[in-house]
Amino acid sequence: MPDDQRFADRYSRQILLRHLGLEGQRDLARQAVLVVGCGALGSHQAELLTRVGVGTVRVVDRDVVELSNLPRQTLFDEEDVAARRPKAEAASLHLPRINADTTIDARVMSVDADTFGPLVEGISVVLDATDNFATRYVINDQCVARGLPWIYGGVLETSGMTMTVIPGRTPCLRCLFPEAPVDGTVPSTATVGILNTLPALIAARQVTEAVKILLGSDAVNPHLVQLDLWGNELRQLKVVREPGCPACGKISASPLT
Repeated sequence: MPDDQRFADRYSRQILLRHLGLEGQRDLARQAVLVVGCGALGSHQAELLTRVGVGTVRVVDRDVVELSNLPRQTLFDEEDVAARRPKAEAASLHLPRINADTTIDARVMSVDADTFGPLVEGISVVLDATDNFATRYVINDQCVARGLPWIYGGVLETSGMTMTVIPGRTPCLRCLFPEAPVDGTVPSTATVGILNTLPALIAARQVTEAVKILLGSDAVNPHLVQLDLWGNELRQLKVVREPGCPACGKISASPLT
């Protein structure tokens, strides 16, 4: 923890918020968050978590920075592209320049059921920044089994969505999507593109929900939120918890309203 005056100066505008205050800001500094993926969503998530003052940000990604990433992945630059630097490694270089008091734990690796356990040691919240349902189901099933909150996020073209999953209190991803789409049937950013402003907004929603959870707020949104930037549309949909859900169906419920 940095000295009190430096801490107060850095976070002065957040400390003024009635939602945080000095004790809330100090609490964030004791917390750890896992960001799964460090692309369009994850790079924004990692930067926002670092700037808001979360104590430890663990970032996992197996890919390298490419030129086509730069319009929407603002954490990276052309030097990272030239060096073919892994995204997690690049994050560990750039983020400490933003906030030296946040510990950046970067891991260049894949995420699956076998590797997930060590990744969430000491973690309070998991943020989804992946681009495929296979990994999202791993996150969902592993987090639900551990009682660990996580926040789903997806972006494509000009539309995005988020959903906060708190085991035992909200539906999970399998309640929303019981089965993964067949390979090749779902469009991707490589086939239909993405507006560069979209990931920043969706990531901001995810990080805001994470901060609420870290602070024990009762303002967590239990619904699916969908946003179309180009069409100027914002929708909030209630997802029903499925009693037969293979992931969360047997967990006793105390729903958020």
